Amino acid sequence: MNPVSKFTPKIRREKTITKTDKDPVQVFCRLRPLKGNEESTCIRLLSPTTLALTTPAESKIIRKEIHCKFKHIFTAFATQNEVFEHVAYPLLEDLLKGKNALLFTYGVTGSGKTHTLTGDHNNPGIMPKCIYTIFNSISAFQAPKCVIKSDKMNGFEVQSQDDAMQDQLALLRASSKSTPRSTVKRNGKEKTYVNDGIKIMDVNEGNLYSVFVSYIEIYNNTVYDLLDENTGSRMQGKILREDSNKNMYVNGVVETEVKSAEEAFELFNIGQKRKKMGNTILNSVSSRSHSILNIRLVQLEQYSHNAEGRPMIPDSNLLKISQLSLVDLAGSERTTRTQNTGQLLREASQINNSLMSLRTCLDVLRENQTTGGNRLVPYRDSRLTLLFKNYFEGEGRVEMIVCVNPSIADFEENLQVMKFAESTQDVKVARSEPKYTPCKSKITKKTPMKSKASLFTLGPKIPEFKRHFSSLDESHVALERLSNILKTRFEKIKSLDATLDQEEARFRKRLLEIQQENILGKSEVKSSKALLKKEKQRSYNMEAKLADAEARAGDFRAKIRDYQDEIASLRNIIAEKDLKINKNILEKEKTKQKLALQTEKMTQELDAKLRRQREHLQAAAKAKENKLQKVREILDKEITPPEIEEEQAPLEETPKQQTRRRYVGTPAATRRRSRSAGPTEVWLEHNSVKPVPLGTVLQPSMKKRKSVTKLSKASDVTNPKQSKYCLIAQEQDDGGVETRVYKGDIVPTCGGGAQVIFNDVERLRQESPTADAD
Repeated sequence: MNPVSKFTPKIRREKTITKTDKDPVQVFCRLRPLKGNEESTCIRLLSPTTLALTTPAESKIIRKEIHCKFKHIFTAFATQNEVFEHVAYPLLEDLLKGKNALLFTYGVTGSGKTHTLTGDHNNPGIMPKCIYTIFNSISAFQAPKCVIKSDKMNGFEVQSQDDAMQDQLALLRASSKSTPRSTVKRNGKEKTYVNDGIKIMDVNEGNLYSVFVSYIEIYNNTVYDLLDENTGSRMQGKILREDSNKNMYVNGVVETEVKSAEEAFELFNIGQKRKKMGNTILNSVSSRSHSILNIRLVQLEQYSHNAEGRPMIPDSNLLKISQLSLVDLAGSERTTRTQNTGQLLREASQINNSLMSLRTCLDVLRENQTTGGNRLVPYRDSRLTLLFKNYFEGEGRVEMIVCVNPSIADFEENLQVMKFAESTQDVKVARSEPKYTPCKSKITKKTPMKSKASLFTLGPKIPEFKRHFSSLDESHVALERLSNILKTRFEKIKSLDATLDQEEARFRKRLLEIQQENILGKSEVKSSKALLKKEKQRSYNMEAKLADAEARAGDFRAKIRDYQDEIASLRNIIAEKDLKINKNILEKEKTKQKLALQTEKMTQELDAKLRRQREHLQAAAKAKENKLQKVREILDKEITPPEIEEEQAPLEETPKQQTRRRYVGTPAATRRRSRSAGPTEVWLEHNSVKPVPLGTVLQPSMKKRKSVTKLSKASDVTNPKQSKYCLIAQEQDDGGVETRVYKGDIVPTCGGGAQVIFNDVERLRQESPTADAD
């Protein structure tokens, strides 16, 4: 038994799990603030633990208002500190007590899961606060680096301080000999967070603590290690295995020991750069995989101190291993809204399948617990459920944060999320107890100095002899033997002194060499640190330039998209205008054809009308010619016709001068052929059809005239100011135009009316000079 040990190992028995030793999965809800273009909401808060989901008015399906209960609801105004204190702080208390915990965020894409888990520089999320709280609590009780080491099989082993020192030197040499390329890759632009100084007071000060961090992602149902630098440009998939305690773990995952929160953030930033991200319509920075950050806390339950007061690790110590898994689940997506195609569509399908497998496993667990059934839980349907199988079987505490976007546009997705959250709260997980594991100490090989220690002896041992001898001879023999032994030992002492002097000189020489090597090593370390600092600064500058280049590239891509959209809109406008132009051309062609048909029809009608008018005028002219012939015959004979006497018989009171003047003017009229109108004559010009303007040299000359197109009333002819009448008719034939002017005198009648006596016809004909040639 080790007298220095403060603790006595005792037999620990596993507790029998009963119904009272089970706790339900605690589900929290966090509402994301509405964006600027989102005005209406479909969620109404009823109490700090209850909300109502209201069906929007434009929904095709009418549903009743749905009420959902949670452990606690964080409104859009809740801070990151409130979320951490309610959700993560109790998990950290269990972590320091040796209990496992699982926390994952669930929700549709763009609902604020990554912000809740990670946050930003001035407003850190759950993950940075957890790391800061752990190191704020155990900063004074950390074990020396490399004393606790991973055995690559989900366990840990304890090695001696000499081996730990050698590992530290190996790490230092590896960091100093790293190439600039690997330095840039490893030491990227760090993303730090504000430390608010939160710590857990209930810490066992008798233990030594070591923190190990690993970061993995599940992409397309394949596990990848985000901290593995030996995979080259393309990461290799990892497999899941079961350890000796039936716990699932990622085989070959890189678990790095960190001694400060900054080291943990540096590893997290490296993993974030390798994480699969994408750009969708609903979220410009969308996670395309489930990311899992594992924080493992290893406690050495016993320790002792050496003569110098430094802690020493005895072989009988016990290890207490606890793990906190922070899971950022990728958001579920609906193809109808994201309109993903190609690789994004395949990724969305894998994400939805893994989330559906998680929901199926929880439904089967709930059914088995409520009905007492024994259905097989399909953990192996997905890597996500298989990895966390132990948590749902009683190896840790499980909590979930449901992130919700209260916008009406996400109503259908929120409905499915609420159903999943409701079923998850009905699942009960067995309460976990801290487990103690005997540590595995490495067997230290014997050094050459230890093997030579047995050779340095003083010779034979001094024998025991009696103080009182029976005779003098006996005492003389004993003294002689003792004298020989002392001489031999004295001789041995002399040789050992000489050997000691030689070894001392050799040791001094070796010590001087070591001191020189130490000085050289310190100078090398100093120069390596300066080089490392320089390379870090260079890497920071390169990262800044890369970030600027990526930002400019993003701006260029956005401009290109805008230009492409503008080009597409302009092409649409051009296509519409081309369509309108073609339509106008067709309409013009139709109009031309229609006008041509109408022109032809009107020409035919006009020709027919002119033909009828010509025939009518010819008949009228012939009749008038006959009348004029009769009038001439009467005037030549100077005999009054009987009809005239009958007309004049009742008008005896009319002065003879008027009658004589009327008949005198008729025979005295001269027949003018062109430009024959007198200066005092007023003409009544009758145009039955609007004539074509004449281009002849000889044209009718009527200085005073009144033009009419239709004789609709008697006053047009009986006007006493008018004395001449002409009828203008045009005819087109064989390419020529003929204009006829039928001239006559307006003669008043005895009854107060007037009559027209035609006395002349003028013809103006225009012909083409090439008409005869044709």
